Amino acid sequence: MKQEFYTGWVKQYNADKGFGFIETTEGDIFFHISDFPASEGEPKRNEKVRFLAADNQGKFKAIKIERVDPNPAKTKKNKIADHNKAITSELLSNFRR
Repeated sequence: MKQEFYTGWVKQYNADKGFGFIETTEGDIFFHISDFPASEGEPKRNEKVRFLAADNQGKFKAIKIERVDPNPAKTKKNKIADHNKAITSELLSNFRR
């Protein structure tokens, strides 16, 4: 049986207790901080993640959690800056002809 990765967003995380919930289209799913990539810091609200779901005493638990885009605002800003540089370069190359 192939395990399928699901996508969701961190809905809430309690650093004192070390657990939280990921919001998905199917509903909220529990996660423990030990299943988060430790080297990348604590989960942040609305952070996009992908994960596997495992049975946890009749309920589901997110395991093998991966960050999809750890800093979406920065990524969007970089994409816009790169796009603007490309447009500027194209305009300057046409101007030099």
